[in-house]
Amino acid sequence: MTPTCPRCKQAIPSEDINVAKDIAFCRNCDLSHRLSDLATGLVVDDEVDVNRPPAGVWYERNNCSVVIGATHRSLGQAFGLLFFCLFWNGIVSVFLSMAVISTLQHLGVTLSSWVHPPTSRGGPVPVGLTIFLWIFLTPFIAVGFILLGAFLSSLAGRTQIRIEDRQGTLSTGIGPLSFRKRFSTAEVRGVQLEERPWRDSRGNSRCQTQIVIETDGNPIKFGSMLSPERRRFVASALKKELVRS
Repeated sequence: MTPTCPRCKQAIPSEDINVAKDIAFCRNCDLSHRLSDLATGLVVDDEVDVNRPPAGVWYERNNCSVVIGATHRSLGQAFGLLFFCLFWNGIVSVFLSMAVISTLQHLGVTLSSWVHPPTSRGGPVPVGLTIFLWIFLTPFIAVGFILLGAFLSSLAGRTQIRIEDRQGTLSTGIGPLSFRKRFSTAEVRGVQLEERPWRDSRGNSRCQTQIVIETDGNPIKFGSMLSPERRRFVASALKKELVRS
């Protein structure tokens, strides 16, 4: 892979690359970059042209505020999540219906004739087993809701940051169902892209890229639902607005 300068988009020749020191030098821009960042696509360019955002990204400035945001919309991801969501929740619903019907039986609720109550050893499911079933199903139900939320986010979700009166407001979600976090722009020390390693249910190593706003307190991490192009633009525009040299 030939590293490319994020500023001028020109390839950096091998004679200007020092692998041992993790440096790639662009002579056109007279700038040094971390070679590892160029290789992984984690470079944040604070000289990005904010007037030319990629599709699905917006940058709005007026006299009082700046709004930087991007949609989570990805039809390919939504289709994959929908398939997995239906598969997962379809299986969980079978056991969930057993738990619901058994609970209604123990509460003395009269069931319709078309409902076939679950049985255990020829009789009604015991109270203890019903309680155990609910406890056992709780994490699976939670995963089902997470999958549903991820599917809806890939259709209508968005991430947006509003900067106004030295305050920043991050909102991530779907319309009014959004997580919001406020921070002081005076406390911002940097903006970068970060890869967070994790392991899936099979133990395979995975990596998730996110935007990190470094502050005097705890860092603010977000943007994992954005596409790489949208994430890079949002991070670069934020660095340009929040980090003053």
